[in-house]
Amino acid sequence: MKKIMRGVLLFGMLGGMILACGNKSNNSNNSTNSQATKNEKVYKIGVSQIVDHPALNAAKQGFKDALAKAGIKADYDDKIANNEMSNQTLIMQQFSSDKKDLVYAITTPTAQAAKNQVDKNIPVVFASVTDPKSAGLVGISNVTGTSGAAPVEENLKLMKELFPKAKNIGIIYNSSEQNSVSEVNNLKRLAPKYGFNVVDKSVTNGTELVSAANLVVKQADLLYAIQDNTVASYISAILDIFNREKKPIFGTNNIYSNAGGFISQGTTDYDIGYRSGEIAAQILKDGKKPNEIPIENVKDLKIEVNKQNMELLGIKIPESISKNVKFVETKK
Repeated sequence: MKKIMRGVLLFGMLGGMILACGNKSNNSNNSTNSQATKNEKVYKIGVSQIVDHPALNAAKQGFKDALAKAGIKADYDDKIANNEMSNQTLIMQQFSSDKKDLVYAITTPTAQAAKNQVDKNIPVVFASVTDPKSAGLVGISNVTGTSGAAPVEENLKLMKELFPKAKNIGIIYNSSEQNSVSEVNNLKRLAPKYGFNVVDKSVTNGTELVSAANLVVKQADLLYAIQDNTVASYISAILDIFNREKKPIFGTNNIYSNAGGFISQGTTDYDIGYRSGEIAAQILKDGKKPNEIPIENVKDLKIEVNKQNMELLGIKIPESISKNVKFVETKK
């Protein structure tokens, strides 16, 4: 009986030791996992854009997708300036005082505000800036990013092929947007080479823009819709005016073909934003300095044609062009 009891006690002791070892191992794993979670960096990223519209939202989504793919976890502080530079200035000042790990600035005015207001120790990555040099963004130690400059010459060639009888290109732009002024100047410089005259109207707000569209539609054979925040915000009103006169809109960005404009040729804001996200990952993950990464002009040209508008205007796409075209439906 004593031998049996001694065996039971010995078995119990061995079981306890095994259980204790198992608990110790589990506790160790839990502790390691907890420590790994604790040590996992979550970056504070300030994101801002001057106005809310689909193209800029696409640039924002592209940026976030690129960071997610790079395995970077981020706490985004997302702010929109509602087309007010005073708001944009305050947003950047707040990002600076919050000591963000990085600031992502979408559009030229937003990038300029970031350059002026954000502490030089905080990296700034921009996107959807047409002309970084004219905007004063080149050579700043903590600033880099991507340009989505419109392919003016390629667009003029495509216009000539599509509309051989057209003479006057209409263009409307906000004169306070540096990127827009740059695009207009490029268009004026290159258009005569392809036999075009430029009819341009500058505006400062949406109300003026609608009035300008009513004037331009009478004088132009088509509208060249550039990456201008005011134009993009009022594209529905512009479309109504040009559709009524059966005149096409040629966009430099697929926001216009998606909104109902006839055709667009250029890179997409999503692609521009995605590349900016890859640059941000190099800074946050690989420790690169912004001034070690050259500002990049993203060139991945895509042609999109809106099927409904093509039918409305009665335009036929030559086979030489249609083979390279993506046909899209209007997105409401």
